[in-house]
Amino acid sequence: MPSSTSSSSPGGGVIRPIPDSNWPRIFAVMVVVLTATLGSWELHWRDRGFVPSIRNSPGLWAQTRRRVDAREPKTTVFIGSSRTLFDMDLQVWHEETGVLPIQLALEGSNPLPVLNSLAADEDFTGLLVVGVTPPLVMIPDIGYRADAFERYGSETPSQWMGHRLSVPLEQLFAFYHIDTRLFTVLHRQPWWPARQGRDFEAREVRKISDMDLHREADLWVKVDDDPEYRTMVREIWQEFIESAPPPPPEEEARAMFDKLLEDTRQDVEAIRARGGEVVFLRLPSAGWFREFEARALPREHIWDPIVAATGAVGIHFEDYPALSDVRIPEWSHVSSRDKGRLTRAFIDILRVELKSAGIHRAELGP
Repeated sequence: MPSSTSSSSPGGGVIRPIPDSNWPRIFAVMVVVLTATLGSWELHWRDRGFVPSIRNSPGLWAQTRRRVDAREPKTTVFIGSSRTLFDMDLQVWHEETGVLPIQLALEGSNPLPVLNSLAADEDFTGLLVVGVTPPLVMIPDIGYRADAFERYGSETPSQWMGHRLSVPLEQLFAFYHIDTRLFTVLHRQPWWPARQGRDFEAREVRKISDMDLHREADLWVKVDDDPEYRTMVREIWQEFIESAPPPPPEEEARAMFDKLLEDTRQDVEAIRARGGEVVFLRLPSAGWFREFEARALPREHIWDPIVAATGAVGIHFEDYPALSDVRIPEWSHVSSRDKGRLTRAFIDILRVELKSAGIHRAELGP
């Protein structure tokens, strides 16, 4: 006898009837629940000072690097680490010189591989500002943000499209950030178990900046205004430095540094030979971080040899009061409220120093 709740298909299978449900109403409830959940999560993070911000993604760096390939007239390019990324005000530079710079600095990274790639780029004839952070120019290869550097030469169509699909969400949602991911939040809780075999693990860097599509990055105002958050960021910097591996033996370190000087000299000469110019910039640090740099990597051991080997103009914040008279809340990056003033001071100093060296660059205006 046939079942009253099912019927047989010609192939012998059982066809179960679809329940008679109000599917439009179910769909509407799902939309309401999803909207309420995302809205609550968004309000939660906005209440903690988060705002929509462009991710400093490998895709964004690769897109920005291609502006150099476009051979824009009077190109000015910044390379370096996070100090160059956070401390230089691109809009102020544009106002003062008429040129919107290309920002290629990468946080936690060595700028010298980027210098080398631009030296090999026969089309680059602009003004290159190289930010020098002493601990980072000594690391092998590029370091922390190698993913961005590599993306430029190997980006796939899916990666290209993924970046462009992500940008509208980044501009819309404050919670669309690595710091707000649920598992990131859970992992950072004090009760989360440490990974096996690790007696000590430096805490991950927290959100400290906001960025736009031109890679204009500002130190997050929360770092400036919230003493508890600022203290945490300082502690993380100290943990990173103190947990770093020891330097190589002195003889090996000397050989590595000699090679660094020679490679850098050749790269600077290659850019100059086709009409470009290279300037080195040492931006300010403060507090414990500055004391560490002065003790472990003094300027006479790192900065002075690089400038001397290349014969380039070098501007060190210790030599110019206008570059030191800024607030550095967490010891390593200039407050977003002072970066415009710092940038204007740097432009004025750069014009004077280049003129003294008999160099005129159209990128700095008339």
